[in-house]
Amino acid sequence: MHQPPYHEPRNNVFLLPWTFLHGMKDYYDMGATIKRHPNMRANVNFTACLLEQLDQYANDLVPDQTLLVMSKPPETLTQTEREYLHRTCFGIPQTMAAPIPKYRELFEVVRKAKAQGRPIDSVLGPQDYLDLIVVFLLSWCGPTLQQHPVVIELMEKGRDFSTDDRDLLIKTARAFIGEIVPLWKELAQSGQVELSTTPFNHPILPLLIDNSVAAQANPHRPLPDVRFLAPEEAQRQLDCGLGYFEQTFGFPTQGMWPAEGSVSEAAIKLFKSRNVRWVATDEEILHRSLGGSLTNTERFSPHVKDGVSIFFRDHFLSDQIGFVYSRWSKEQAVSHFISELEHRARAADSDSAHVFVALDGENAWEFYADGGYPFLDALYEAMTASDLIEPVTLTHYLNTHGPGIPLQQLKPGSWISGDFTTWIGDPVKNRAWELLSDAWMVAQDSIDKPEASRLRTLMLRAEASDWFWWFGEGHVSIHEREFDYLFRQNLRAIYEELDMAVPRELDQPIGDEKWALPIKQPSARISPKISGKRGGFYKWIGAGSSEFAQGSIHRLNPVIAKIKFGYDYETFYMRLEGVEPLKQFFEADGSLTIEIHQPTQKTLAVLDGQLMLDDKPVPQAKVATGEVMEISLPMKLLCAESDRFTLEFHLVLRTGELEAERFPWDSTITVDVDPYGFELTNWFI
Repeated sequence: MHQPPYHEPRNNVFLLPWTFLHGMKDYYDMGATIKRHPNMRANVNFTACLLEQLDQYANDLVPDQTLLVMSKPPETLTQTEREYLHRTCFGIPQTMAAPIPKYRELFEVVRKAKAQGRPIDSVLGPQDYLDLIVVFLLSWCGPTLQQHPVVIELMEKGRDFSTDDRDLLIKTARAFIGEIVPLWKELAQSGQVELSTTPFNHPILPLLIDNSVAAQANPHRPLPDVRFLAPEEAQRQLDCGLGYFEQTFGFPTQGMWPAEGSVSEAAIKLFKSRNVRWVATDEEILHRSLGGSLTNTERFSPHVKDGVSIFFRDHFLSDQIGFVYSRWSKEQAVSHFISELEHRARAADSDSAHVFVALDGENAWEFYADGGYPFLDALYEAMTASDLIEPVTLTHYLNTHGPGIPLQQLKPGSWISGDFTTWIGDPVKNRAWELLSDAWMVAQDSIDKPEASRLRTLMLRAEASDWFWWFGEGHVSIHEREFDYLFRQNLRAIYEELDMAVPRELDQPIGDEKWALPIKQPSARISPKISGKRGGFYKWIGAGSSEFAQGSIHRLNPVIAKIKFGYDYETFYMRLEGVEPLKQFFEADGSLTIEIHQPTQKTLAVLDGQLMLDDKPVPQAKVATGEVMEISLPMKLLCAESDRFTLEFHLVLRTGELEAERFPWDSTITVDVDPYGFELTNWFI
């Protein structure tokens, strides 16, 4: 079971809520379901970064942006926050929403409004938003949490919830998340479950050791221009994962699930050096390692390489549970699975034959009826009742039957297509590896210093596989932008931790350029009077503009709503419009810097009502702050050599020494400045 490190490094908040939500629904109940079947045995993997986040949620150590929005008085929600709640709360599968009448009612109201072209806010009021938040959280309650008195009472109430109802539900969920680790520890100590872990932040370990190994797995895909070679980082990920697991459960693990089943001979040697007894991956790796077809003995046995036993999962059966059985009745699914297992048992004709089934521990169940638990109950009952099937833990198997068949060579690859193309090999993924390589090269000389613990944390997070999963081709998510942002924020923080200039490339999304905020270019010269007042619409006619992207999760409480910009022959003008009057922000220890990238790099700062460059006031510049902030500055300050140039910039708002907002949050504003060319470029009939 795994969730990526959702920590936003600058503000130390969880950017996405999925660890919290799956903690309500999956992580406890997966164990409770096994516990109901005393003869069942299972192997369960917890990544260390998931365990860390569960602890932080249970003890309220790190704020969650989604919960912060949900916890606001509903009448104070901004349009951006309401847009985010629409996207989040109406995005769950109908299998989860169906049991809650109020959810279905709100969904239908919104559906009709959209069909009629009406804004959602015209049909949802503050009480509706409060109800939406509560029923959304109720939809994520798994079977055990559904039996909690608080949840029972709220389900019976059904609607017209209070803020106290909402707050109590969130508090109850936090306490419930705190029960997850004790349950699994109990199951492990009883011998019913074997627990394992993964290198700390779920990196593709073979690629950290040397990402050129990707060419061995698939020689037809291009590699990044810069080679990533950091075996010491692979060791750190492994050591931190093993250490955090033992710290959490009180005992060491015998085995590991390498992230995405990714293996190589170099990785196996590293596992052996840390006394890892077994690892697991996909049977496609075994096919490649043995040169093609497998005998039944080879197929139904673990193998051993350099003293580490390797289990190869049954790809077909694993994917049936992960992707197919959710569309079948539980009776059909269980019957088919047992039939397939018994067929393999007869074909193997050996008491030591084993079948290894492995799949994602949380995401599949959202598409099953009732969270998949009726299916799992029926499956465990059928498995323990069969005369041909004996559920076992992997270490128990090795203790009984030995380490497996010696393997002469192990081909590198993962459980997806037997190679690494999900994480490397297309232009966007390769660019991400190059940025990671650049950060590693500047960090490696400092990273082992005792005072560099935060630097080590940032590097470990940047190496997580999840960012590369979403980059480029292969996968699509409504949260691709968030993953891109988190990856770059971790890299930015590495440079900042080292007091080094942040590379400009980290200001732009690595992925598709369509993510950048739309920018409207100026259409006429302007010469507005700088007053700081929200009025004066006509004086800004012809200005260019860029607006805050509504619904972006990254700035749920934005300061800047819109920026306008333009110029005449001698002066460049900016107007910042806030969600609230900007004077309030700047009177509360707020400050602004204008980071200019082109035509020459420079930083302008607004301090005490003046525009400053290198701690000196800019001659002829003006600043006025009231409801809006308006700025004028000499054109020659931007480019002394030409009247025609490209201006590229972004804004940074700070509260004290802390960055409060970047605008645009993940890109820059580019303006084509040509005061003498408007008559030629913007003529019309």
